[in-house]
Amino acid sequence: MQGFDPAINYGPNDAGISAVTIILGIVGLIAISWLFGKIYAKVAKFFEGNDKNDS
Repeated sequence: MQGFDPAINYGPNDAGISAVTIILGIVGLIAISWLFGKIYAKVAKFFEGNDKNDS
């Protein structure tokens, strides 16, 4: 009987990783970065407006 070699007997799907999980992770990262950009733009516009009012 041969010994157990985890490199041969396990693959990415054995850890619960599927194509759907990978795709959802990538879409989630894109959505979070887009949301961060929108929030940053709003904050930058707010402070830009404050600078004009102070002058």
